Amino acid sequence: MSLNKKTALIYHLASVCIVLLLSSTFAVAEPTIPAPNFTLKSLNGEEVSLSQQRGKYVLVNFWATWCGPCKVEMPSLETLHQRFKSKNFSLLAISNDMFGAQIVEPFIKANNLTFPVLLDQQLQASNKFGVVSLPTTFMINPEGNIIGELRGAEDWASPDNILYFENLLAN
Repeated sequence: MSLNKKTALIYHLASVCIVLLLSSTFAVAEPTIPAPNFTLKSLNGEEVSLSQQRGKYVLVNFWATWCGPCKVEMPSLETLHQRFKSKNFSLLAISNDMFGAQIVEPFIKANNLTFPVLLDQQLQASNKFGVVSLPTTFMINPEGNIIGELRGAEDWASPDNILYFENLLAN
């Protein structure tokens, strides 16, 4: 290969790299996905709607007492709730247990969980969110849009997750 062809190739590769760098820096914004509203009864009998949480970041966690990975992540959700409940943050744990409070309440008490637990025995909210496996968690911004989705269990109290929420709620 001649020197001119090598130089041209190097310039071409360099320009492609610059274009790729600039395009990733100025990426197109992701489409806004509004979170579907729902109204469900809490364990203490009050009706709770997602729209009541508008203005806060909301972590919506779909789970069930029969789901092993769900049970594993509950203590870390409690840690997250305790750490950020006084900030602009809400945690809503939505149970998919078909027997409702009679199964869920003993589990919540036995595990000393204090975050709000809602009952979705008919899977109304779960279906609106397209939940197909448990646990599934959605992060919703103060404007009511879904900004994140996680399928599977998570250690919500890990240093990385705590840092994520600290940064998110600092704004």
